[in-house]
Amino acid sequence: MSESLSTTGCKDAVGLRAPLAAVAVSGALLGLTLPPLGLWPLAWLGLSPLLVASRMADSRRGAFLLGWAAGAAFFAVTMCWIYSTCRFAGVPIPVSLLAWLALVSFLALNWGAFSLLSREALGAGEEAWPWLCAVAWVALEFLSARFTPRVGGDLLGYTQWRFLAWLQPSSWLGPHALGFLIVLANGAFASWLVDRRCARPVPLNLKIAGGLGAAWLALGALMLATSAPPTGLMRKVAILQPNIDQYRKWDADEAASIRAVLDGLLARAAEAKPALIVWPETAVPGWLDEPSNLEWVSGWARRTGAYHLVGALLEEAPRRFNAAVLFDPAGRAVGRYAKRELVPFGEFVPFRSALEPWIGILAQMGDMDAGERRQRPLDTPIGAIGVSICYEAVFPRWSRSAASAGARVLVNITNDGWYKDTWGPLHHFHTNRFRAVENRTPVIRSGNTGISAVIDPWGREVASLGLLKPGVLVGELPGDDPFPRGSFYSRTGDWFGWLCVLAFAAAAALRLRAARR
Repeated sequence: MSESLSTTGCKDAVGLRAPLAAVAVSGALLGLTLPPLGLWPLAWLGLSPLLVASRMADSRRGAFLLGWAAGAAFFAVTMCWIYSTCRFAGVPIPVSLLAWLALVSFLALNWGAFSLLSREALGAGEEAWPWLCAVAWVALEFLSARFTPRVGGDLLGYTQWRFLAWLQPSSWLGPHALGFLIVLANGAFASWLVDRRCARPVPLNLKIAGGLGAAWLALGALMLATSAPPTGLMRKVAILQPNIDQYRKWDADEAASIRAVLDGLLARAAEAKPALIVWPETAVPGWLDEPSNLEWVSGWARRTGAYHLVGALLEEAPRRFNAAVLFDPAGRAVGRYAKRELVPFGEFVPFRSALEPWIGILAQMGDMDAGERRQRPLDTPIGAIGVSICYEAVFPRWSRSAASAGARVLVNITNDGWYKDTWGPLHHFHTNRFRAVENRTPVIRSGNTGISAVIDPWGREVASLGLLKPGVLVGELPGDDPFPRGSFYSRTGDWFGWLCVLAFAAAAALRLRAARR
């Protein structure tokens, strides 16, 4: 088959298949690129063992299993906090392990499909192979984020979170182009690993990948170096971080003490005279529609003379939402955003009747409804804001949708108290830096237990409040918008992702046509 095009002369030296253990180890090491460790250079080589193994696999099934093993190891590392979260919620150890392993196994399917497709791509020839691998990766990444259940965090570009220069060109190319470049580099390196045993020269693709990487990094550094300093009248924003223990948050006996904590923070926030006060996700103890809660929130809006964006559960019978409600200084609710990307076992319980006896406090979660797919930005004194709730910030399309609709500030409210001090809150926080750069908008983040921050349009933290630290964070946004039209990406959409999908479809069509001859 295609193997004869490029590997027959070398396979005796390289071997017909890489050990499963080696592929799994490389996947696990790749997981260390995400927060908190951020060993980002591993991403530029970490896929190479899998690519070498997939092209050496003697069957499609073997290629798929190798990819699945590498992906399972990657997600076993990056999603280790899922097990801890289950245990915090009182879920028995066997069920917690099963939940973690089931999620890991499901997410690894993408890697299995990628490995299989990379093996099949050999039919296009050695020079085209690294490029087709990169196209296949982006097509899978792009489509799965839209049409399959995800927990986010599996965009390959996230591996480069530590250095902002890598992020900057995403304002033109979108969230998948950096992943394309990483896979291209890995593919070119894998091709060289196979061919170098046969005394062949360094392939052109490896030189091209290196040149593109250097150009990308240089362009990103230039964008940072020439970033405009803030100008215009600064606008104050106060961010509440109450640090309420999630596992007593919905205890009716705790409602008064939770309000007392928030009262203290709101009094401190009022001293700064901000234009907007941002509360975290589900900050109100109980339903916002309850008269006592509604009057309490309205009273604080009137007392502070500021707009308040309040995270709360909201009932619009017969539907119920995890929402952010905007109150004006007169205490009136003048807008709301309803969360669109719901969390399994957080906002709804799948297979409730079967699972309820085994999942502890998670069974107490009410089934929420998803908000409308298209929601208008909310008008505030700091400009039109686009809201995301919790892990919605991990999915690029929601923030781009808000920016393309006219939002000039993105606000992410969250409650990562479920995860305590695991890696989960760190993963969720740093994706906001990508959203800021991609759309060239500031990001305001309010977390119940943190991390709360103000992030500028280049992804820099202007102000932040660390994990599990209660307090009020006061940040400032410039009056003059350095990107009044947003980014090229926010205006035009994820054209690079769609381009890879079309290129993948065209390559597959040509492959099928050639096979029929």
